[in-house]
Amino acid sequence: MRKINLVLLFFILTTIGFSNQILLKNLRFNGNPPQMVIDVEGNVKPKYNISYDEHNRYLFVEFLNTRASSNLKNRIINGSYVKSVKVRKYNNSTGVFIFFKNNINYSARYWSNPTRFVLNFDKNKAKKEYTIIVDAGHGGKDPGSTGFNRYHEKDLALKIAKYLKTSLQKDFNVIMTRNNDSFVSLSGRPNIGNKAKADFFVSVHLNANNSSQASGADIFYFSRTESDYAKKVAAFENSVGNKFGENADDITLIMGQLFYKKNKEVSAKIAQNLVNSYSKRLRMKNRGAHGANFAVLRGFDGPGILVEAGFITNSSDISKLKQSKYQKIAADEIAKAIKQHFY
Repeated sequence: MRKINLVLLFFILTTIGFSNQILLKNLRFNGNPPQMVIDVEGNVKPKYNISYDEHNRYLFVEFLNTRASSNLKNRIINGSYVKSVKVRKYNNSTGVFIFFKNNINYSARYWSNPTRFVLNFDKNKAKKEYTIIVDAGHGGKDPGSTGFNRYHEKDLALKIAKYLKTSLQKDFNVIMTRNNDSFVSLSGRPNIGNKAKADFFVSVHLNANNSSQASGADIFYFSRTESDYAKKVAAFENSVGNKFGENADDITLIMGQLFYKKNKEVSAKIAQNLVNSYSKRLRMKNRGAHGANFAVLRGFDGPGILVEAGFITNSSDISKLKQSKYQKIAADEIAKAIKQHFY
């Protein structure tokens, strides 16, 4: 008899505890304004804890002393703001994980009559997560290479770089090393990125060769070891320093061995993906991804690539890259490869 009474008492206590929990009835989304809403039973607003994981881009909201109805469940959204929602039910609380698209700002509050918990979403006020340095090669007194019809590398590189800024700034903070026909030293370019604590560095150039038959796109990343071909390309780009009173060898590598290996791995992967998609989209020869000792990449203490967008000395390449249409396509492909890594 006593055993039966104890079992009955336990059942009564747990039932009372369960009945005191506040019911979260439903989860829904509104489009205008963009919101996620959780409806709450009654007039009581349950306490909650809220935290945001920046790396994985999810918001965790724990509603204390609540229980979830069957309508509050995992959902795949794939909307403009939220990718998915996961619900976890605990003994005395309910956890809701909201997985965001990139660069989403949010605010949380309760509304009354009826009671509901509301998350408001906003892309325009969001602090963008990553900073990209866009470096237009050469400039000012340094024209770079000169090709057919006296096209200068510095001019075409700047045009592509400006389109690249436009493509990237939808998702990233973007800093240009130059916005006009001005000269920036080899050491000054990566230093702009280091001061900004940027996450990635991309330098835009055009290749050149004594033979007008040489054509296609190369993408380079920083490596202490390099092929003979990569060494020749890097030697030309690094010679800018010697021409204008700066020793490229003095631009030192800041990162340690661990960071060097990680940055090289990231940069090489982006470079390979980019050269494949870029050459296909622009219908250019794929000359591959190469490791090389470029001063502008060596001086930046993070991952980066140097894009040789085509040969300024090849009639087929320059016939495309002199056109704004292809400059924009080139920029879009570079931006896409960077975004694929970060997002």
